[in-house]
Parts: sequence; structure tokens; C-alpha cells
Amino acid sequence: MKRIFMFLALSASLLGAADAVAQEPADKAARKAARKEAVKEELKAHFKPYGFIRTYGFYDTRATKSLTEDLFFFIPLDQSLVNGTDVNAVGNFGYQALTTRLGLDIKGYKFGGTAIEAKIEADFYCLNSGGNVATLRMRQAYAKLSWEPSEKFSHSLLIGQTWHPLAADLANTIALETGAPFSPFNRSAQIMYNANFGKHISLSAGFIEQMQYRSSGPDGGTNKYQRHAILPEAYLGLTFKSGGFLGRVGVSALSIRPHYGYATTTATISGETITVNDTDGNPHQIKISDDKTVTNKTDKKYDEWLTTFNPFIFLQYTGKNWQIKAKSAFVQSGEHMQLNGGYAATALKADGISYEYTPTQSSVSFISATVGKKFQGLCMVGYVKCFGLAGGKTILDDKLYYFSGNGFKNINQMMRVSPTFAYNLGKMQFALEYDYTVVQYGTRDDRGRVNADLHWVGNHRILAMAKFSF
Repeated sequence: MKRIFMFLALSASLLGAADAVAQEPADKAARKAARKEAVKEELKAHFKPYGFIRTYGFYDTRATKSLTEDLFFFIPLDQSLVNGTDVNAVGNFGYQALTTRLGLDIKGYKFGGTAIEAKIEADFYCLNSGGNVATLRMRQAYAKLSWEPSEKFSHSLLIGQTWHPLAADLANTIALETGAPFSPFNRSAQIMYNANFGKHISLSAGFIEQMQYRSSGPDGGTNKYQRHAILPEAYLGLTFKSGGFLGRVGVSALSIRPHYGYATTTATISGETITVNDTDGNPHQIKISDDKTVTNKTDKKYDEWLTTFNPFIFLQYTGKNWQIKAKSAFVQSGEHMQLNGGYAATALKADGISYEYTPTQSSVSFISATVGKKFQGLCMVGYVKCFGLAGGKTILDDKLYYFSGNGFKNINQMMRVSPTFAYNLGKMQFALEYDYTVVQYGTRDDRGRVNADLHWVGNHRILAMAKFSF
């Protein structure tokens, strides 16, 4: 009997050990599955990928000034008569999927009382207008730190690249240019502070540095004119929100230096008395005879500076399944925001190498609206008026008149109307837009005003879009 009990005890222990061995892999698999689920939840909580695949097809009735395989449309070209025929009165068709976009929102991180979120966004774009290959480029990349010390006050600091404050409020349109050149268009590196006073009022202030969208100058479009001025572009704005209403006013100030460093000047002296030093450093007076000359070279430092101011106002109201927007800006120069403007040398300074510069002035405005949800109707109406140089100054030399590479110096005014119909099928959107842009070209005077030989040139554009968002 004793042996039987010992056998049963040994059998039970062996069965228990076998059961433990069998249970261990099951526990490992459960823990692995739990870890995978935790990682998945962590990714969901902090990372949100987004983007879309977008294809455009368009037809223009006239040659245009455009970018990105002519998808980013500015304005129709002026008349160019050859034997009485306008060679720019020619149609144009295009079809491309190169504006596809990818992005990642990062949120939900905290360090003490600091909330941290970030964004990185890229798309495909033809950065080289002479090539046909779409390359991946950065659109936005920033981190945002937020604090909320009380219910009535919160503030944040954005560091990185995103929309310029004058360009952030886009028109209701499906076109790639989203209202340009009837609204500023610019994304730049910036440090922007925002303070919220309660639920309705917020104040924004910060500094902006040019990147893709740059000022014009002696060496073409480059951001070195701003870098040489040391100071970044400064912005100050005020926003008011209440219910469906949003109102915003702001102003930016940009300083640039078109020429920087030193220039070597050469002066030829004849028939005068000059002072020269001998090898021992002793000065001597020498009379230059009328039939002889002495060439004197001197290095001089440029003393050039141009500061421009760009105020704007934006109004928006959002209702149930409808929205209306309006924006207007008074622009000095503005070529770094894809606007039709620039600046010119208007006087030579006493040093003989530096110039005084005067910016062009213009007003750019649009009003746009959208209504509907599944079936949507959109429309934008834009207007631009060019006033010439500020203060009625006179252009010193046309070679010293630096202008937007996407505009023209002989434009007086321009208008656009673009009604759109869109059909939203879940994450898929199909849209058709008609765009009529008309420009009044003419002959400009020495103050940059276009007031003679005025004539209108228009373009009809049909734009179709298919977009799948994810």
C-alpha cells in the first residue's frame, strides 16, 4: 500500500510539471500578444499618418504663367503679336498625379506641465521647372510646445516650418495654387508664439525665415538678401473667435539687403594734386599733369537696406455645411509670397555704389465660399490692383528693377472667378472647376504704374481632380 501511495504521488508531480511546461509557451504567447497590442495602442495614441493620392487634369485656352507642369496656375500671358497673330492664343492640356502628399501628426506627449505635438509633411513636386521628374520635398515640419496655467490663459510656441501667417487662411478652391496670386502663398521656417486670453482672443508674434519662397534681387531669387539683413521677417497678429465667426488681423515686416559686402571702385585722377606715401611712409604732394593719369582703387562697403510692411485682414464664418471667407492684404513688394510685385533702385547714394530702394505697392483680395457635404459647391472671386512704386518714386534704371519671377511688370489689375462642383464618396473626392482669369496689361511709366495701352487678356481653365484621402 505504501508503494502505491508513493507511485501516485510521483505520478501527480510529473503531471504537474508537464502541465507547467505546457502552460509556459501559452503564457509567453499571451504576453507577446499583449505587448504587441500595447505597442499598437501607443502608436494609435501618438501617431496619426495621413495624406492623399491626387490626380489633376486641365485644359487652358491660352498660354499661361504656371509652375509644376502647369498645375500651379498664375495668370495668362500677354499678347505677343507675330505678323498680326497672337502666338500666345494657343490651348494647353495636362494630366499629372505628382501632387500626392504624405504626412504624420504626432501628439499626446507631455513633459511635466508641457504638452508636445509635432508634424512632418511632404509631397511630390517639380522643383526644377526644366525637368519632368517629381521629387519628394518637405512642406511642413515643426514641433509645438503648449502650456495651460489656467482656464483663462494658455500659450504655445511653434518651432519649425509651416504656413506663413499671411498665407495660412486659404481660399475655397480645389486648385493647387489655392488662390495665388490673389492671396499670399508661402510656407517658411519660423518661431511663432501664440497666447490665448480666454476662449475668444489670441495674440501671435514671431519671426520668419525664407526658404523655398524668396525675395528677388541682383542675383535672382535667393534668401541671402534676408540673411544679410540679419533680422528675420517679424509678424504680429490678433485673432478673435466666437461661435462660427473667425476674424484675424496682422502685419509682417521684412528687411533685406540687395547688395552686401564690399565693392572695388576705380577712380582716374588727372590734372590734380594728390598725396602719396613713399617707402618710409612719409607723405608727398604730387602734381598730376593734364596729359597723365593715375588710377586709384578703393574697397567700399555697401550701405543698402529695404524694409517692407504687409498688413492684412481675414474674416470667416462657418455654419452647418457651409462656410464663407474673405481676405485682403496691402502688399509692399511681396514677391516672396508669390504675389505680383518687387522693388526698384530709385537713387544712388553718395558712396557711388549703394542704392536707395522703393517697393511696389498693390492690394490683393479674395472672397470664397463652400456649401454642402456630399455634393459640394465652391466658389472663389479674386481681385488684384497694382499701384506702382510707393511714394511715386522714379525707377533709376530698369536693370535695377527686381520683380517676381512669377509675375510681370506691365500689369495694372487682374481678376479671377472659379466656381467648383465636388462629389465626396467616402474618402474619395471627384471635382470639376471652371477658372476664368483676366489680366489688364499695358505700358508702364518710370514710376512703375501701368496706365497706357491698356488691354485685357483672359484665360478659361477647366480643371478636373480625383483625390483619395487616407
